[in-house]
Formats: sequence, C-alpha cells, structure tokens
Amino acid sequence: MSKITVTEPAQAYFRKIIAKQKMEGLAIRLTATNPGTPGVECGILYCPKDYITPNDEHFKFEGFEVVIDRSVSLYLDESYIDMGKDDKGEDILTFHAPNLKKSDLPEDATLEDKVRHFIDKVVNPELAGHGGAVEVVEMTPDNVVRMRFKGGCLGCSMVGSTLHDGIQAQLNQAFPGMIKDVEDVTAHEVTEETYA
Repeated sequence: MSKITVTEPAQAYFRKIIAKQKMEGLAIRLTATNPGTPGVECGILYCPKDYITPNDEHFKFEGFEVVIDRSVSLYLDESYIDMGKDDKGEDILTFHAPNLKKSDLPEDATLEDKVRHFIDKVVNPELAGHGGAVEVVEMTPDNVVRMRFKGGCLGCSMVGSTLHDGIQAQLNQAFPGMIKDVEDVTAHEVTEETYA
C-alpha cells in the first residue's frame, strides 16, 4: 500500500472543490502517465464513484477519499500534496511525487531496452483490448523503431493510425526528442483475428 500525505490546508481545499461539484461519492484521483520514462507526468483529477475500480487503492481523509490505480501506485508512493503560492502570491495546490521517475530497469539500460519495456507495459495492454499486440523488431543506430504487429492488429485497416497517431505519439511523449521515427515492418494479411 502506498503512502500519501495530504496536508490540512490541501484537505480543506479538496473538501471545498468537491462540495462545489455536488456529486455524491466524488473522489480525487492521482494519476501517473509514462512513469519511469523521461516524459513522465502526474496529475490530480476528479473521480466520480462510477469510475472507481477494484484495482484502486483508497486513502480516506475527512470528507473525501483519494484513489490511485495499483498499476501506478509504486510511482506515486510517498506523494505529498500541499498548498503553496504561485508567482502572483495566489494559493495553488502542489503535488510532489518523488518516485515518479523510478524505473523497473537497471540504470545502464539502453534506450532500446526502455522502449521495449514501455511497449510491453503501456502499449500492449491497450492493444490487447482489440486482441492485438506489437513487438519491437529493432532500433536502428539513428533511433528509428521498427515494429511488427500481431494478433488483431495483423492486417487491420487502422494499423497506420495506430502506429503514427497512437504508438509514435506515445513514444514521443515518453521519450521526448529521442525517437526519430517508427516504422511498421509487418507482412500484413487479413486473418480471422484481424480487428477491422
């Protein structure tokens, strides 16, 4: 179970903004996108009770709760939420997540190792919803990632969009300025598994 600290001023702020929403059971969700990569981001969102899942960790505070998906709880452990001041002296919520850049890979992992890990941990679980997957065939010396689609993605008419608008965009966000291009090297054929 992660440890989350929300100071009294931050708790008061959350109670105030939740009360304004007039939604029973509304929680606060802490998120982490692209954890363990240079393009990692964290956030604080409203979470209606219908979007709380059995995979969430729950942190009870007076008048509200904070939820975190267990898939990112390692990265949000020891998070600290407080109130601070912006440049104009206005109150602002601050969110510190010291483990956000924690990686499952060794420190000397290559960019190719990191990309393969990202594909396995982030991209393939998303593609699995359509019965598909993708694998990194190679990364060229000038950082072009060559990929092969499998399963429901093999022969899919949307593979170009999936590759460029989905996977390439995700890689560019996770590894800003590090990936030159992404290429599909799949010998596509329509099968019974093909999604679209």
